Formats: sequence, C-alpha cells, structure tokens
Amino acid sequence: MKPSVEQMLEAMQLALREKVSPVVSDQWAASALRSVDVILNHLQARTPVEGPMLYEDNRDLAAVLEGAGGLSLAGEMASNGDVLAKALAGFAADVAESAQGYPAVAVLSALNVRGRYLLDDLLRVCHARRGQPGVERVHTALRGYLDRHIERERPFFFPTYVGRPV
Repeated sequence: MKPSVEQMLEAMQLALREKVSPVVSDQWAASALRSVDVILNHLQARTPVEGPMLYEDNRDLAAVLEGAGGLSLAGEMASNGDVLAKALAGFAADVAESAQGYPAVAVLSALNVRGRYLLDDLLRVCHARRGQPGVERVHTALRGYLDRHIERERPFFFPTYVGRPV
C-alpha cells in the first residue's frame, strides 16, 4: 500500500517526537525541532485541501478583479490604466484556462500570487481615488474577497499556529 503524503508527514513527525527530540539536549536544536513540528502540523492541514482551496480562491479573485477592472482606466492612473486593465484581463483568462483539466497546485499557487498582486494594485487605486464614484463599491468588493480568502486559509493556520506555547 502506498502511503499518502499526510501519512508520510505524520510518520516524520512521530519519528522526530519519539526518536530525535528526547535525545536532543541543546536548547537551540530543541527549539528548531519544535518549529519543525509546527511546520509538519501545518503541512498535514494544508496538503489535502490546498489545491481545491486555491482553485476556488482563484475563481473568486478573478470575478472580483474583473468587476473592479473599469476603475483602473480613468483619472491619474491613465498612463498605467491600460497596463493594469490588460493584466486583469490576462489574469481572468489564465484562471479560466486553469479550469481546463487538472492544474498542478504550483500552477494554481503562482496564479493566486499574481492575482493578489493585481488586487494590491487595485487597492492602491482605491486609496488614491477615495471619494470618487464607484471607488467605494470596488473597495468593498476587494475587502469582501480578502475576508473570504482568510476564511478559506484558516484551516491551514488554526489550530496549527495557535495554541499553547511550547
């Protein structure tokens, strides 16, 4: 029987806890082992859900960015507006293309990072144009996405990184 990634991570963690940690007397090495233990907890939580989470997050992000795209074309951002609009359209097209077949987690992750850089650019536009028509709607949509993104990623970090100090 082939072990799953989660089972291999669990076995590594068990070996570190039962075989390595008890014989380590150096404080720095013991601290490093505790950090590795936390990272292995994180990987066990993340591995089985990361691909589907990124897929869903990218689709959500593409929809929000497409809805906000018109904001980037007017006002003081005119010189960069065309570049940003093309980047937004390219991102949406790449998200749609990634829905074909079965994309690798690395592809989904790279696409997600790219989309979040675009989100950051649009947040800067919103900040620069505060009070102008349409800006509050776009800013609200971007914040809504960020709230959903945090909830999607929550299982990666809680309780993995939150708990009693070791």
